[in-house]
Order: sequence, then C-alpha cells, then structure tokens
Amino acid sequence: MNKRHFFSVARLLPLAAVLAAPVVGHAAAIVGNLALSTTGTQVIAVSGNVIDFGYTGPVTAGFPPTTSTALTVNSAGLFDIGGASTGSFAPLTGTTIAVKDLSATQQPTGSTSGPGLPYANFITFAAQPTWSFTLTQVLPGVFGSGSCTAAPAAGQSCTPAGSPFNLTNIGGNQVNVNFAFTGIANDGLGNLSSISGTFGTTFSNTTLQAIYAQIIAGNAVVTTASGTIAATATPIPEPGSASTIILGMSLLGVALLGRSARARRMLYR
Repeated sequence: MNKRHFFSVARLLPLAAVLAAPVVGHAAAIVGNLALSTTGTQVIAVSGNVIDFGYTGPVTAGFPPTTSTALTVNSAGLFDIGGASTGSFAPLTGTTIAVKDLSATQQPTGSTSGPGLPYANFITFAAQPTWSFTLTQVLPGVFGSGSCTAAPAAGQSCTPAGSPFNLTNIGGNQVNVNFAFTGIANDGLGNLSSISGTFGTTFSNTTLQAIYAQIIAGNAVVTTASGTIAATATPIPEPGSASTIILGMSLLGVALLGRSARARRMLYR
C-alpha cells in the first residue's frame, strides 16, 4: 500500500468530523405539556376582533358577563403554571407566564403573515427569562356557523364565520369555548421547538347562542380561562449547521475519490 495515499485520507477524516459536529447540541429544546390557569381575579375579555388577556375594565352582570367598553391590545395576562405540566415545564409549577393580547387585524385568523405575524414574545416565562414563544398562526375554528343562531340544545357546536373560536353547548347550561394556535418555542440558547396550543374556558348559566349574540352586537364577553399548551420539540439546526455537514462530507468524498483514482493508476502501471 502507498502510505502517502492512506495518510492523505486520514488527515481529512478528522476535519470532516469536526465540520459536521455543529449539528449536535439540540437536546435541550423545550418539550412537554404546559397546563395553565388564570391568576387570582384576572379576567379575559373577548370581542369579535380582540382577545384581551388582562382585561381590567367594568363588567356587566348577567350570563354571559359582558362589557361594552372597547378593548385595547396593549397588555398581557398572567397565567399560573399548574401541577399537570410535564417535561421542561414541570419544574416551573407554581410560577407564572405572561400572554400578550391578540388582534384580528394584527394576527389574522388562519394566516401565517400579517402586520403582527410572527408575534415575538407572545408568551414569556417569569422563572425562565430567556424562554419565549413566538406565535406563528391563530388557527381557524373547526365548526360550521349553522348552530350559532339555532334554538339552544346540548351538543351543538358553532364557529362564527372567519373566527378562531369553537363554541359547544355541553349541557347544564354550560358552554365550552376555545381557540388554537401554533408557534415556535425558543430557550434563548438557539434550541427551537414547534408549539401547538389551545386556550379554553367554560361559561356557566348561558348558551353558545347567547355568547354569539353578544359578540355580533359589538360587545365583549368576559371570563376567567384555563388552557393547555402542548410543546413538541422539532430540532431546527442552527444557521450554518447544514452547510458545515455538506462541506465535511464533500471533503471526505473528495479525499476518497482522490484515493480511488490514484489506486486505479497504480493498478494499470
């Protein structure tokens, strides 16, 4: 064997391995289920255009509770992290997160682009200041609008046209309301995870038709809320990682091809 050829390949092998190394290191990506509930007496107000997670204005007595005060998008609501949280979120039980208000103008339903999309720091963590969730889409509701104005009955479901909300009469004069979203979690160290989340609440002593009527009339319904967010890690290589892998493999390929060509020339000498 021509030792010169062997060592030319051997010298390039460590270089290829080093160049490929940046792909490793995403094991710390945020993952798990995040169980939430509102903090103290905080309320959430929802109109046809705004979700105010930290509403502090007047509330009209009735079912559902409402307000005719115009909602603004300039605050954040606090949610407690509950004991049902798992994975990366479990050690944060008992601490809080802040959730920013949403606007149909800034974060249009069903779109991944808009004046306020992607929505950076949509959710931030008191106990993990470097963590954040960026909202990428508010998902459209999944039901039709036919039952929105029907005579109330248990089991009915409704999504107002163009709305993210899913409303369901669950019996006992209770209504479940929820909406879903997607996003990206960042731990502040370059580790990213995809996020799918749902915020929801249950209204008592009312119907989905009554809630729908209030929103159509231009009012906002007011409630406390609970929510769950499922965070699933999808490792996203840091910029340059893919190119370094390709470069490393290319160098290795060039070395091996060079060795093969020299071997053929020696064979036919």
